[in-house]
Amino acid sequence: MRKSLVAVLAAATSATAVLLAGPVTPATATSSYCDRTTPSTSILFYNADSGSAATGTLSAGQWQQKAEFDLPTGYTHAAASRDSVVLYNKDTGAGEVGTLTGGRYQRHQSFDDFSTGWTFIEASGDSVVFYNGDTGHGVTGTLKHGVYRQVRVYDNFSTGWQTMAASCDTLLSAARHGGDVPWSNVGYGTLKNGVYTDTGSIPRADFLGDLTATKDSVLSLAKAGGALEFRVSKATDGSGIAFNKIGTSGIWEKVGRTSDSLFFYKNDGTAWTSTLVNGAYTNVGSLAQVSSGWTLIAGGV
Repeated sequence: MRKSLVAVLAAATSATAVLLAGPVTPATATSSYCDRTTPSTSILFYNADSGSAATGTLSAGQWQQKAEFDLPTGYTHAAASRDSVVLYNKDTGAGEVGTLTGGRYQRHQSFDDFSTGWTFIEASGDSVVFYNGDTGHGVTGTLKHGVYRQVRVYDNFSTGWQTMAASCDTLLSAARHGGDVPWSNVGYGTLKNGVYTDTGSIPRADFLGDLTATKDSVLSLAKAGGALEFRVSKATDGSGIAFNKIGTSGIWEKVGRTSDSLFFYKNDGTAWTSTLVNGAYTNVGSLAQVSSGWTLIAGGV
C-alpha cells in the first residue's frame, strides 16, 4: 500500500463514475478560511437505533446542552466542519446536511442518492472528504453554511486507510501493519476549499490507533493492554506532523471534538472532557448524567 493518501493528486478521469450526487463546483484558490472565521464550539450526539439526537457546546472542556430532537434512524457516519454537519447512511445512501452553530442543529439539505459504501467521512473547517477504503475512491467538496457542494472526484486514493481525522485545514490518515508488533503508516495533506492536496507521509515504528483532531492538533489513541496510549501532534497547513506520547488512560469507546476540546465517551454514559490546543493536551474532568447509547458524536472545528 502506498504511504501517502494519494499516489498523484489529480481529478478523476471522465471514465470514473460520479461517486456522490450533488453539484460539482470548481476549486477555488487557497484562502485563510480558518483564520477569518470563528472556531466552532458545537457538538452533536446521535443514536442510530432510535433517531434521538442532542446538541450543545463544548468549549475549554466545559459542556452545556442546548437541544434535544429526533432525526431519521440508521445514520452510520457524521462529520462536522466549522459551521455545518453531514449525516450519512452507508447502507442506503440517505443523508442530510445542516448548520451546527451555537450548539444547535438546523437541517438545510436531505438526500437519498448518495453513493453507498463510504467507509470514512471527515470534515475540516470548510471541506469534507468521503473515502472508500476497499476501492480507493474518494470525493471531496465544501461543507459550509449548511450546504454540501461536490468539488472533486478521485480514483487514486490508496486503499486500506483504517482511521482518519481532520483539523481545520489538515487531513491525516493511518493504517495498521504487522501482527504481534504493529506499526503505522501515516499520510497527510491539506483539506480546504473542497480539495485534498497530499503533502507528505511518515512511517511509525509504533501503532497510532484511532485519530481525532481539534482545530490545530491531532490525538491518537492506541490500545495497549487494558489502556489507551495517547500521542499528540500539531496539525496545521498540512505539515508539522510529529507525534509525541503523553500518557495513558482507560478505554474509551468514542471521542468527539470541537475546536479546542475533546469529549471521551463510553456507551454506558461515562464521559470525560479535555482540551487540545497547539499540540498541548490538558485534562478537564468527568461529566455526570450523560445519556447512554450514543452511536455518533460529531463536533466542529
